[in-house]
Amino acid sequence: MKEVDNIKTVKDEWMCKSGTDDQILNGTEQNCDYFVNNLFEEAQKVGAICMPPATVKNQVDIIIKLWKNGFTVNDGELRSYTDVANQQFLNSVKKGELPFELRKIFDKEEVDVKVEDKKDEVYLSSKKPMFHPFSGHGYRLGSATPRIISKVRDDHQEADNKRPLPLVPLNDLEPITSIQIWLADGKRIVQKFNVSHRISHVRDFIAKYQGSEGRVPFTLTTSLPFQELRDETLTLEEAKLQNAVVVQRLQKTTEPFRHS
Repeated sequence: MKEVDNIKTVKDEWMCKSGTDDQILNGTEQNCDYFVNNLFEEAQKVGAICMPPATVKNQVDIIIKLWKNGFTVNDGELRSYTDVANQQFLNSVKKGELPFELRKIFDKEEVDVKVEDKKDEVYLSSKKPMFHPFSGHGYRLGSATPRIISKVRDDHQEADNKRPLPLVPLNDLEPITSIQIWLADGKRIVQKFNVSHRISHVRDFIAKYQGSEGRVPFTLTTSLPFQELRDETLTLEEAKLQNAVVVQRLQKTTEPFRHS
């Protein structure tokens, strides 16, 4: 885990509204304002760096934009504030820590995480996500530029992106949950399952999606707290994996998320 640099407190930049730390967003503008402002303030308390525009240089960063209707990471898809996995992600940022899903990709590098306040704007997906250099106030976790994992994709990678997901039969009469699956190559998949599906069904889904790659021995774990899912006969409900993050870890390497 990276150390978070310390700076002198800046009191005039972000003001937190009254309320409790456990306040849950209900979609109102007031709660959105509180949530974003509180995140900035709590990050500041643990020593995250306040970065005015003049001090920010062009570099490769992880940029989190907090919108009125959700947040984005590096201008990716909109992520809901109410999703449990997303709440864990933002709680890490709030504590001045690097979120787990970033740690597992950049586990030996210093990572710059910058948070941009967009709480007065509604995110509208009108074009393909683009990467923009950061501008504006934010907080930085770490100090060095991270190693770039995803560079220009070759033909094989482009074909992999077009690979269809295996069909998972769903029973509409039973509860349905979405599982975020982080594959060993760093790719993220969100797939719907019935809560009566077993962990073994998640394993089968991954193996079918990866084809020959799925034949490499792997284990499945939760994200936070880390726990190996040893009993794959358990249903998703029994294992308390509703709306959870499941991570694929290759058994042949200690660094499953790093390309050679």
